[in-house]
Amino acid sequence: MTDVTDWTWIVAGDVPVSNSRTDDIWFFDENNGWLVNSNGQVCQTTDGGLTWRQRRFIDSSMAGFPYLRCMAWPNERVGWIGSVTKFSAGKEYLDILLHKSEDGGETWTALTNMPQDAPAGVCGLFAVSEHVVYGAGTNDPSLAGPGVVKTTNGGASWTYIDMSEHADNLIDVYFSDENTGWVVGGKISPSCPTTKPGYETAPQYAPLRPVVLKTTDGGTTWTNKAAGVNFDCGEWGWKIQWLDAMHGFVSLENFTAAAILVTTDGGESWTRKPIVDGAGTQINEDLEGVGFITPKSGWVGGWGKEFTGLLNSVTVDGGDTWNSQNSDASMPASDLRTRINRFRFLGNPIRMGYCSGHAVYKGGPKSQMVAKSAQAATRVAAAPGFAMGYLSEDTAGTVEISYVLESDANRIFVGIWNHFAFHIRTLVDNRPQAKGRHSVIWDGRDDEGKRLAGGVYICRMSVDGRAGESQMVRLPTI
Repeated sequence: MTDVTDWTWIVAGDVPVSNSRTDDIWFFDENNGWLVNSNGQVCQTTDGGLTWRQRRFIDSSMAGFPYLRCMAWPNERVGWIGSVTKFSAGKEYLDILLHKSEDGGETWTALTNMPQDAPAGVCGLFAVSEHVVYGAGTNDPSLAGPGVVKTTNGGASWTYIDMSEHADNLIDVYFSDENTGWVVGGKISPSCPTTKPGYETAPQYAPLRPVVLKTTDGGTTWTNKAAGVNFDCGEWGWKIQWLDAMHGFVSLENFTAAAILVTTDGGESWTRKPIVDGAGTQINEDLEGVGFITPKSGWVGGWGKEFTGLLNSVTVDGGDTWNSQNSDASMPASDLRTRINRFRFLGNPIRMGYCSGHAVYKGGPKSQMVAKSAQAATRVAAAPGFAMGYLSEDTAGTVEISYVLESDANRIFVGIWNHFAFHIRTLVDNRPQAKGRHSVIWDGRDDEGKRLAGGVYICRMSVDGRAGESQMVRLPTI
């Protein structure tokens, strides 16, 4: 069995450009896999990532402003996609929370039968079988919910499980069988302050502390197995990974620090392990992705300090100590792994894996990756028909965004999302524009005219409802 010291990572070929993030991936084997990204693309590879084919585009301008967040496949024929949508009290956007394919991704159907109380975003999905599927959300503790949606008949009907007693936000979900499973997120703690430095763009997260919730009866009852852990305020569970029945890991998102949870007894008890080096110095911030290939060896990644996304950390002692690992010295700078959100591994024992962030990355023993690196493209594919760029910010607190159209377009949309995938502002509202360069100024306000806190946001655009792109932009503080 290999460990992280034997591994390296490469860009998995001709990955579609997603200057925000590829939020989730799914691989059945080394060659056959899928991705969803912030552009709105659903893409498939059948050659291990050398080439990707867009199989569906979910237009960011449609009602509800969907942002693709997660996916699950019980087999190669049936697949599910979960999204985050604009919240409203009337819940008129429930019909785009989930999409399903029953023909191997050839066609996708939006489900229109979600429960009225379903969360505004499905951030985590797990398909136990074709018939039994669980979804968890929403990630924003200021919104109604949170909850778990469940089907036992392949989506013909759904039930909603109100989780507000146990959590104020929920993100990832995992089930080992139809009845036994886990969801992770956070619960507002009355002992935490309602404000915290570094949380100006999203103060609702400041009073959270993590929860790791287990059910053994299909979601009827839940127990917080991390109730005794000493957590930071402004921290919550993001991703959960099970290496085997006894060893599990949860990444803890925290805007100003970094830690994971580790269990070695099947989740009955959990230990918080900060991402620190051998001297005890913090070396990372704001984690989301976590991936271990042995009980001792694994990686974490995420947005990094102030959402720069340039930090990956590696451990060989089960998380007691960590080292920064931004790239392998033998690999080009283009292969830096950034903004990691999801790891997926293959084999038992694990022989290789994929992770997703700015791109999709393939990892494995160095002896195997050398040959694969020679095959893989060193570039990423450009979105068809246009190119978008983040031009500038100024002291007045505005941001200029530019894009070039290769041909006339009937319907251009440009909008702003926060980094938790919720739409906050429309800048160009589905209007025709001529071939050439265009720019638009964002004044830093949302659609209601409220000035937003300085920080990183996501600009997304679509052209004629057929192609999309996304770009990280930084709103200056004034």
